[in-house]
This record gives sequence, C-alpha cells and structure tokens, in this order.
Amino acid sequence: MKKYPGSYINNFRKVVHISKNLLEKTNTKNFFSPYSVVPIISQIVGLSSPLLGSGASRYSIISIISQISSELSLFKEIYLLAPQEKRKIIDEIYDMIVPILLGEERDYVEFLINVRYFQELKKYSEKKKHEFKKILEEKFSVLAPFILQFHKGKGDFAHIAHYGYLEDLYRECSFLRHFPRELIKEWFNYSYPIVNEITITNFNSSNSRIKKEIKGWIIFVANSTQQLLRENKLREKKTLQSALLAKKLGARIIAMGGLIASFTKGGYFLSERVKNVGFTTGHAYTIANIMNIIDKCSEKVNLNIKKNIIAIVGAGGSIGSGCAKLLAEKGVCRIVLVDTTSLVSYKKLKNLEEELKRINSDIKVSSSTALLDIKKADLVIIATNSPFSLVKAEHLKPGAVVIDDSFPKNVSEKILEKRDDIILLEGGAVQLPLSVDIQVARSMPDLMDAPLIRLISCKEVYGCFAELLILALMNYKRNYGLGPADPKLAKDITGKAEMVGISCASLQCFDKAVEEKRFKRNYQVRKLLKGQVNIR
Repeated sequence: MKKYPGSYINNFRKVVHISKNLLEKTNTKNFFSPYSVVPIISQIVGLSSPLLGSGASRYSIISIISQISSELSLFKEIYLLAPQEKRKIIDEIYDMIVPILLGEERDYVEFLINVRYFQELKKYSEKKKHEFKKILEEKFSVLAPFILQFHKGKGDFAHIAHYGYLEDLYRECSFLRHFPRELIKEWFNYSYPIVNEITITNFNSSNSRIKKEIKGWIIFVANSTQQLLRENKLREKKTLQSALLAKKLGARIIAMGGLIASFTKGGYFLSERVKNVGFTTGHAYTIANIMNIIDKCSEKVNLNIKKNIIAIVGAGGSIGSGCAKLLAEKGVCRIVLVDTTSLVSYKKLKNLEEELKRINSDIKVSSSTALLDIKKADLVIIATNSPFSLVKAEHLKPGAVVIDDSFPKNVSEKILEKRDDIILLEGGAVQLPLSVDIQVARSMPDLMDAPLIRLISCKEVYGCFAELLILALMNYKRNYGLGPADPKLAKDITGKAEMVGISCASLQCFDKAVEEKRFKRNYQVRKLLKGQVNIR
C-alpha cells in the first residue's frame, strides 16, 4: 500500500496521546498558548529543539522534567520513531495550530489536498484521496482538544511582519524550491501565517506600573514584499488574517513591521475590522530613533545638520514625512524631498513643504522625483516601500551619511565596497536593556535584510518592535499610533523608552558595526571639500 503524504496517523495519534498524558502531570502555568507546548512535545519525542535564551527557558523540557521523569515508559514508546517521522509530526502539529485557532480546519484540509500535496496525490485514485482527507480530518480531531487546553488568550503583544524576499521564504519552507510552478501561486495565496512565540523577562524598572515580564507572538505573513505590493486583495486578506489570529491568541496591543502599516492604510484597515485590541504602526519610535542615530553619527563625524543639506527619499510616506517634521523642528536649513512621479506623491510633497515651513519659517524646501537630486545632500534618509535597491554610488555626494530605514533595503551593501567615504547606517536598530532574558519557542526566520537573530545574541530589535514592547510593558490596550508618523508621539514614546531602559543601538548596518576608520575617512573627505585638510 502506498504511503500518504505526511506522518502515519497511528504515530501522530500516539505522539499526541502520550504528550497529553505526560503534560497532564505537570504544572502548565508556563504554557500561555499552544505555541508554548510545541517545543516541549518536540523534546518529548527526542528531537533537538532550537532553544535560545537562558537555561531556565519555559520552552525547555528541563523546566518540567522532575514532574514527568517517572513516566519513562511513555517516552520509550515514541522515542524509537524514525527521526524523519518525528519531524513530520512536529511540523504538522505546529502548522495545524493556526487553522484550529481560526476555526478553519476544513479550509486547511482543502489547502493540503488541492495545493500542498496536490502533486503527490495525482497518482492516487479518488477513493484514496478521500481516505487521505479522512486521515487529515482525524488528525485535527485528535489534536484540537489537546492543543486548545493550552489556549488561554492571555498574552501582551503581537507583531505582524512579512518576508522581504522569496529567498527568505524558500529558506523557511524549503519544499517551495521544488514546488510545481503551476501551484506556487496557489500556495502563496492560501498559506497560513508563521508564528513565533516570545517571552521577555527581567525588565528592571523602579516604576511599579511597568511590567517586569511580557509575552507575545511575532506573526509572519508568508509572502514576500513584492507579492504583497503587487496584489491588493492578497495583502488585505493576509494582514487581516494575521490580526485576527493575534487577537485570538490574546494580544492586547498589535504592531506592524516591514510594510504592514503601509499595506493597511496606516493601520486603519485593521483597527476598523478587529475590535477590542490596540494597534500601533511602530513609526513613532522609528522616527525618534532615526533622530537619535543622526545625533550620534553627527557627533562622530562633526556633521552640523543645521547648516548642511538633508535629502529624504520616500518623503511622502509615513517615516519620511515624520523625519522631515522632526528635522524642521531641529532647525535644519535645507531639505530636499524626493518621491515617485505619481500625482498622489506630488500632492503629498507639496502639502509637506507647506507644513515644514509652518514649523520652521527659515527652512528651504524643494521637492523632486529624481534620485540624482540627492547628490547635493550631506545626509540622506531613505524610507520607501520599494522591494529593490534604489540608491547607487553615483547618487551620493562624497562624504555622505546615509540612513536606510527601508525593508527590504534600498541601498546595496556593495556600495560600501565602491565608496569608502560613505557612512551607511541601519535606521531601525534599538538596544534592549542588557538585563533582559529573551526566550523564543522556535528559531527566528533567517531574513536577508533583517537579522532577527540579533534579538537573542545582542538584545537588539527594530524601532517598530521596540515601540510595541514599550507599550506592552505599560499594559497598553488601545490604539497608539495610526496613520502617518506623529512627531508628538515620537517624543512621547522616547520618554516611555527611557523609563523602561530602551535606547538607540550602536551605529551599524547589515549586521555589522561601522568601523572607526570609515568614520574618520568620512570626516576627512567632508573637510577636504571645505578646503580645510589634506587627505593622506
């Protein structure tokens, strides 16, 4: 008899049954969602689970081993299963949680039959396909009651993000590399979010109203930037699905990473459809952090932003316009606003020009659709929704400082090989307190332009995520920042960040700290342009 795709139903049933019996003997207070349990089940069957954080991780079987050590016979029943079979079972359990929570088990079964396993099932008769469907339905009937007992709906936060490139997704879901071309679009249309549970403890604030521990989820829409930019219905469907999942899990405040805020009309699309939960774009702390980066870098290379020219690429967007307003308040003398050639962008830039002049009557503002116009700028801020690298070496003035807050990146790392006079900086890096302990239920996705592993290794996050953590620590449950980035909120969230010990990270880009020799070179080049020193 031919084997159906996935794990054997008897083995699946056995793993769930034994895990249920073992966990019934434990104190399950550390399990605050079904995702808390999956790494424990993974270790029960003998798989090496990618646990990160301290040895006291709630996601380690060590935390409950004393309570279940007397049941070694149960371990043995499943420990001898083939490693490949164990992996299939754990992956299936993980993938089935979202459909269970959303009540979409039938839809997910149809997705598996008609998309995920369509190629393998082509050789089966209709009778065999029907049998396979019954097996999938039985797996849900076995898993759902077990997994739902850990669904407590008591988290603090959720962060909705997406993948930058298709290559990022292919690393996460390796089977997609060999997926039939005629089915790949269907998979991306109907795939479910990828969830990572995270707990952060040991925040040391003297304020009794600030939490010491928060827990939540990072929810990744299983699509690339380009796919979501291209299809409006797809991004509406996927972002709304993720927000509904976040609420179902128990998040009280939800933030938006990457271009999710842009895709959802500044978050309003989601907040109008998902009630009784707070939303924030994360843009307030993002623009505040960019100002902090400017201050830190200016001090190192002696850049006077009040006297130099600043260009903002993507100035019509939330981050770009927010930065422009904060810079106008700082008293800069000249700003070049750059955006696309569309009529909407033109109107946005003209309105922004007027607003900047109301903030600072002495400021000189010009608008452009040509990237070459940034060549006059000493400082360039880039914040676009383009999925491609836009800014090239030839666009930049000698000694330029460039801050790229785009995701995916709009400046290629290769530019640093061509130009040793340029400072290229990550626009979103934020430092968490070194005292915190971070525990994740599974490994973070490996994204080319967003090294999420730094969350664990360096306790660094992006500005949008930092804003979410700050609000969660303060038990925020209502909308905070929706629509364009607000300079007033930027100042407010900066004050809140100081209260919880969150600050600007070291000056870096592409997961590397900027070398001192590059700062020195940049400083020398700009002074040479003013005729003040000779370069050796």
